[in-house]
Amino acid sequence: MQDTGPDTNLYAPPVSGIRVEAPTEALQAHTFYVVSIPKFCVLYVATFGIYGLYWFYMHWQRYRRGHGRHESIWPVPRAFFSIFFAHALVARIEAVLGPDRSDVRWSPGLLATTYVVFEIASNILGRLDGRGIGSPATGILAIAAIAPIALALLQIQGAANHACGDPDGGSNRRFTWANVCWIVLGLVVWTLVLIGIFLPA
Repeated sequence: MQDTGPDTNLYAPPVSGIRVEAPTEALQAHTFYVVSIPKFCVLYVATFGIYGLYWFYMHWQRYRRGHGRHESIWPVPRAFFSIFFAHALVARIEAVLGPDRSDVRWSPGLLATTYVVFEIASNILGRLDGRGIGSPATGILAIAAIAPIALALLQIQGAANHACGDPDGGSNRRFTWANVCWIVLGLVVWTLVLIGIFLPA
């Protein structure tokens, strides 16, 4: 029989025995964008790095949903000007992971700096190649910069997956029709870029 002492509200609804998930756990599961590493690699390389724009946008969009009341975050400009916000993103991932996550080995600051340096270098080399300065070497180096950029971002993605409780990114490992369309478009861009670099003017 329930206690009906002076502090008991007789008109309160009965309390069920269902366990409610802690809000922090529910929030953590959707704090960042989750995607499997193989899918990330295919989309980033196949789309000539354009996927990175969507990638940054989704991370900031997910983060804003859970922390918008505490921070003023605009995902679109943070995606377009990602070189200025890469360090801020990894800092937030590190904060969600916490200091006791020994299963995640990464260097947030180094990865963000690597991304920024090679992203700037790739843009500069691409512009030089577009003006015929140092071609085709500048064009080839601009393309080669995609490798270290992708490696830095995929390690950041791995940490984000862990922060969301989905280390393998299993919740987003399948390719959709939209993904396929972007891959096909990216391959067209790859073809045009390679033709422009290696075929004589």
